[in-house]
Amino acid sequence: MGERILLIEDERKLSLIIKETFALYNFDVMVAEDGAEGLNYFTELNPSLVILDIMMPRMDGFEVLGHLRKLDKNVPVIMLTAKSQTVDLVKGFDLGCNDYIKKPFIMDELLVRVRSLLERKNESGKNENHSAIITLGKCIFHIHAQELRTPSQVYKLSFKETEILKRLCANTNRVLDRRTMLLELWGDDNIFNSKNLNVYITKLRNLLKEEPDVEIINIRSIGYKLVNRNMK
Repeated sequence: MGERILLIEDERKLSLIIKETFALYNFDVMVAEDGAEGLNYFTELNPSLVILDIMMPRMDGFEVLGHLRKLDKNVPVIMLTAKSQTVDLVKGFDLGCNDYIKKPFIMDELLVRVRSLLERKNESGKNENHSAIITLGKCIFHIHAQELRTPSQVYKLSFKETEILKRLCANTNRVLDRRTMLLELWGDDNIFNSKNLNVYITKLRNLLKEEPDVEIINIRSIGYKLVNRNMK
């Protein structure tokens, strides 16, 4: 079998359909019927990707995701949701999900999203070429710890904030294309995701304001640039 996927879903009929469909494409899908079982499987199986339902008894998907990110900050997570409220989707991204798909969905769409995330994960592993600790003037960005240390405070960053700042730093003093970032981090450059990106950029800009020589600027209709005047 191919890459291992952990599916945490309490609807047995849906789980069976996903498992049987993905087996046709050489994926090894392990199914957990609740959050606690899913966390146990995760530590035992070390899956390449997790598909996680939000609405589950005892421990919902948000709680499971919080525990998953303490165990592994990098494994791709797709959330299955019957919810459409913006606040729920933003909460999922803040906790560290990489993508979401709304029920009911077409199985081919889920397959495409899984393949896309796995390809990005594999490419990222091959092309990782920046330091885990980045100095931004008086501020220090710890990528793996998901922290930004300023002269006055240490800020814990969300998964999405970390990924955005990491990309900005990797392109310091160069324009980072907005659409590319949306596709890499959300898989879609729609208006909803674009507004979320604006919120994250504003927060990161505020966190960096103690360092006057470092700022994130908007490049109208193109994207963003992390300007570091300490770099020559």
